[in-house]
Amino acid sequence: MSTTAPHEALPHELAVFPLRSRYAAEIAQILGRLRYAGTVSYIDNLPDGPAPPDVGPVVVVDDFDPANPDLGVVMSVFPTGLRHRLVDELRLAGATAFPTLVDPTAVVATSASLGSGTSVNALAVVASGTTIGSFVTVNRSASIGHDVVVEDFVSFGPGCVLTGHVVIEPGAFIGAGAVIVPGVRVGRNAIVGAGAVVTTDVAAHHVVVGNPARTVREGDGHGGGVPAP
Repeated sequence: MSTTAPHEALPHELAVFPLRSRYAAEIAQILGRLRYAGTVSYIDNLPDGPAPPDVGPVVVVDDFDPANPDLGVVMSVFPTGLRHRLVDELRLAGATAFPTLVDPTAVVATSASLGSGTSVNALAVVASGTTIGSFVTVNRSASIGHDVVVEDFVSFGPGCVLTGHVVIEPGAFIGAGAVIVPGVRVGRNAIVGAGAVVTTDVAAHHVVVGNPARTVREGDGHGGGVPAP
């Protein structure tokens, strides 16, 4: 896991991938609030897929060169497993630069670290001593507490709250408004449902809901999950 300063300069050329995820519109808003002055394009890899958000300019995937050494690729897909698979495809196609994107309204402690390809949306908080891995998505108003460890390819829904000393393993998904109390570990590819209050560890691949959270089933993870190394 490579880590970067939360507010390091973005490349002068960005590609937002993929276009037909609704989260592409969130990325566009972050870039707008940052007053990003470089060149940005939105890559349409599914021309027959779901309706795209109203952002642009749009570049069809056949005209997209991920191996361009001057290009930074910003991931705009929220399901953890799908994001992992698309990053693998982009790397195989030659992409090497995945910048960290932090909304200017977010608060990231100077002692926190963020991995490459991670995005932090509006009004989110990342507290002191916290380490966030690569290709993590922190959605609007999420609060990540102090001394938390978040591993790669995790997604946090809007308004979720992690207290101190929590560990989130790769590929986990934390739903909107969920609360995770101190010292809890959430396993690989686990899913914490919206509004759940998690007071004990969550096993890998388990789906938990409710207050207090209880396992309702086992599954493959959000968007197919992230494979074990």
